[in-house]
This record gives sequence, structure tokens and C-alpha cells, in this order.
Amino acid sequence: MRHNKRAGLSLIETALIISVVGTILAVVIPTFIRALRTSKVAEASIQLNALYRATSAYYSGRYREGRKLLSRCLPPQAGPAPAKPSDKPLKVDFYSGETPGAETWRALKFNPSEPLRFCYSFLPRISGCGLHKPPNTPLVILRAEGDLDGDNEYSTFERMVVVSEQNELALEKLLFVKDRTE
Repeated sequence: MRHNKRAGLSLIETALIISVVGTILAVVIPTFIRALRTSKVAEASIQLNALYRATSAYYSGRYREGRKLLSRCLPPQAGPAPAKPSDKPLKVDFYSGETPGAETWRALKFNPSEPLRFCYSFLPRISGCGLHKPPNTPLVILRAEGDLDGDNEYSTFERMVVVSEQNELALEKLLFVKDRTE
């Protein structure tokens, strides 16, 4: 009597393996992409863009001081907030009285909700209202500094905010990076 032993997988076994692998990938890939997006280095770029939007909104606003209507305003310098970066994400209240420049952070309505590794600074070249500058004049530096591996060597990310042709704030295209990963 002869027995026929087959080597390999049947069609059903192959389909089952493919469906299990597909299910695993469907779970893993979105998680991986989310982790990549919120990676240590991505935080700085995301928060600097949010800080730019807050700065631009403040600059475009109109403010009353007695009977005067003020525009084109920038608040004073703020930060670094938190005072020191951390290699582990920490929740920071930018509006707290203990945070350097809390009044400016409140005025800008900048208070990130997620934990942060970097410390952030708002560095205007001039503050006040009625700021009329020629186009492409740098007005503000937005800075993020991080100690990503806990060795007291900082990575620095900066965005320059300039006056546009329309006399509004514009973000320079280049992101200045020093020691991206130290």
C-alpha cells in the first residue's frame, strides 16, 4: 500500500496565514506611523508650528487700551518653558505662574496639551504694538531645545518669523537645526 504524502501548504492554510499576517499588519502599521509622528524629533517641529500659528494670530489681532485700538502687537519674551528639557515626556502648564513668561504664553494662547521633551522659547526682537517693519524683516525666533538622550547636550530647533509683503507674519521656510540627535 502506497501513501501519498504531500509537501507544502494547502490553499486554505496559505489563505489563513495571509489573513493572520494581514490582521497583524493592520494593527502594527498605524501604531508605528503614530509613533513615528510623535517621535522625539517630530515634537519640536510640531510645537514650533503651533507656536507660530499662535504668534501670527496674536499679531493679527486688535487690542483696546483705553480708547486706543492697537494692532500689530507682539508680547515680551517668554521661556524657556519648561525651564529644562527632559529625556522623558513631561506635562507642562505654560500658564502656571512658575513658568518663565507665563503671561506671554497666556497672551499667545499657547499651552500644549501633550507631554513634552523639549523646552520652548518665544524670542521677539522687539515687543509692543504698532510694529511696522519692512518686508522680510525678522521679528521673532521660535526655539525648541531638547536633551533627547539625557547627556546634557542639547538639540536646538529654531524657526524665524518675518514680516511678509502684506505686513503679516510669515514663517521662513527653513528650520534651523543644531545637533538633531546630539
